[in-house]
Amino acid sequence: MRPLLLTLLLACGPQEVQISSLTPEIAVAPMIFEFGDVSTTDEVAIPLFLSNAGRAVLEVTARIEGGDGAYSLDLETVFIDADDAVTTNVVFHPDAYLPYDATLVIDSNDQDNQLIEIPITGVGVYAPAPDICVDPPVLDFGTVAGGSSAVGILYIENCGNAPLQLGAIDQTGSGAFRLDLASDPSNHSVDGGNTQPLIIYYEPALDQGDNGALSIPSDDADEPLVEVVLLGNGGGDFDYPEAIIDCPGTSAPPDTILLDGSASFDPGGLEPLGFLWTTISKPDGSEGGLSSLITDNTSLYTDIAGDYEVQLQVTNQAGVISAPERCAINAIPADDLHIELTWDTTSVDLDLHLMQSTGASLFDTPDDCNFCNKNPQWGASGSDDDPRLDLDDRSDGPENTNILHPADGSYPVSVHYFDPIGGPATTATVTVYAYGIEVWTGSKIVQRNEVWDVGQVNWPDGTFGVYSTDLYDPARRNCQ
Repeated sequence: MRPLLLTLLLACGPQEVQISSLTPEIAVAPMIFEFGDVSTTDEVAIPLFLSNAGRAVLEVTARIEGGDGAYSLDLETVFIDADDAVTTNVVFHPDAYLPYDATLVIDSNDQDNQLIEIPITGVGVYAPAPDICVDPPVLDFGTVAGGSSAVGILYIENCGNAPLQLGAIDQTGSGAFRLDLASDPSNHSVDGGNTQPLIIYYEPALDQGDNGALSIPSDDADEPLVEVVLLGNGGGDFDYPEAIIDCPGTSAPPDTILLDGSASFDPGGLEPLGFLWTTISKPDGSEGGLSSLITDNTSLYTDIAGDYEVQLQVTNQAGVISAPERCAINAIPADDLHIELTWDTTSVDLDLHLMQSTGASLFDTPDDCNFCNKNPQWGASGSDDDPRLDLDDRSDGPENTNILHPADGSYPVSVHYFDPIGGPATTATVTVYAYGIEVWTGSKIVQRNEVWDVGQVNWPDGTFGVYSTDLYDPARRNCQ
């Protein structure tokens, strides 16, 4: 038996056996880091991609040589599984006006590519910076008779060479001081070397003396908050009543929100207080406003999206007025799709139309959502992809149409100047919000009975395509 077995083995001949080793294989990108010019006040990061194309765990250690400490890595040692990758950052933060050259050194357990060296270059450059200068630091109005008025000017200068971004200027103390809203630079930018004058009125009701302060925030790195003292009639030495608003901060138009000022108080106990609410600003085209001006609570109607601001001042039993307390409301649509129509002429009637598809026509039912078809069924019964004309106005505007979660598709938008006779030309403005963000706004002058085919909303992209068709008279004027 053994000779036969040996014969068979010899007949088969020698066999080659291939053994595939499990090894890591590194891949790196990019192979050069060029940061260019970077301000000494900035920090710039460039991604470093590391991947393992092998069949064993890749161990990578990275370090930076040279560069005088201007470069850094988010991580130094990492283990990468087979067919996997990681991303880290090389960061450049220069502290001098110099060129910085360095090398990124990468060690790994890839036997064929154990050491990789990647050049890094960058230059630190001069960084313009804002610098706030306020004059005078104390604004003294001197002696002013009760019931009279005096005017002072505060100069806010940008002594730097980069734009100075101001925050919301806050007034405290006596309400006898009043900022001129037209000159108030709150939340605006002042270019380098420019000066913004702020007009302040002193209007004492009595001669007892008043004091207060202005807090001026900005993005000046070494002086982010400047305070200016306000004095009148010697300044006085008593505590002022304080207005307090429970401010919600946001709303979902069209919406009515409660503003609560009942926590306002007088430190001396001279209560009950008198209340005065004022609308400081609201979006163009808004007809919203306050429900009450002289109670401790009021409601603000936010009919369209945008920024609203109101203020409250309180008066104690001695007739002393508080500094104004302001409340900013950002009206953000709650529906994924929100379309607004406003116009600039009173006592005319414009209508907003939203169609279900590009094949629909004006006043088609149920394909056109409009004043005579305010909530058509476009999806399943009770579906949140049905449109709603939530705000319909027949004289001054605005109007808005909403869909909570639109179905995928294209939705044409049109405006119809409904008045068949009379009425002057007016400028219609349409604004489209997708996912709570304004994606398009545009305007067109329309005459009575004309239709403006504005464009179409593309969903789920949330984009708006503008039409270029001419104005025309509609074939129909209602849903019948």
